[in-house]
Amino acid sequence: MFFWLRQGRSQAPAPVAAPPTQPVPPVPVESENATPTPPPPGPGGTPPEPHKVTLNAGLLLPVRLVDGLSSERNAPGDAFLATLDKELVVDGFVIAERGARVEGRVVASDPGGKMKGVAGIAAELTRLHTSDGQNVAIRTDSFERHAEQTRGDDLQKVAVGAAVDVMLSRGKPATPPSETRIGFRLRAPLTLTERL
Repeated sequence: MFFWLRQGRSQAPAPVAAPPTQPVPPVPVESENATPTPPPPGPGGTPPEPHKVTLNAGLLLPVRLVDGLSSERNAPGDAFLATLDKELVVDGFVIAERGARVEGRVVASDPGGKMKGVAGIAAELTRLHTSDGQNVAIRTDSFERHAEQTRGDDLQKVAVGAAVDVMLSRGKPATPPSETRIGFRLRAPLTLTERL
């Protein structure tokens, strides 16, 4: 089953044979005029090799949180769910569609600001569900959010990879809610093989 789809490529329609002018009796299959079924592509008629693509380190995976996170209730090791916010296309193949399930885990949580003086939480992605039904392990840089001890309106910066998403609010926990958009970057390259 192909899950990588070539963008913008369409097959030409098969030519239509002109109808015979006079009725012709059916030709037996064993006749020499019969057209044999072509063998599948590949050397010696063997099935084609599955496609392989490599997701390079640094590739951006934009996701939207399904589960909200909080430095008050989440601990390191807690799992969370997200969905892909944009389809993942590599070399013209759709690897995962928008809305594909993505799994992650909390890697650090500090509800009281013991480490940096403010509450904080960090998370990374661990698994990606592809268009052909594979559930592959991935490694990404961490996303972090800290609550700063500063008065004023909440200010949110877009976080990509290990960049820090800062919420400016005095004494509040770090709480990226459900539907928060986050960009994670792959930490290591990953080669995927199409499931036929």
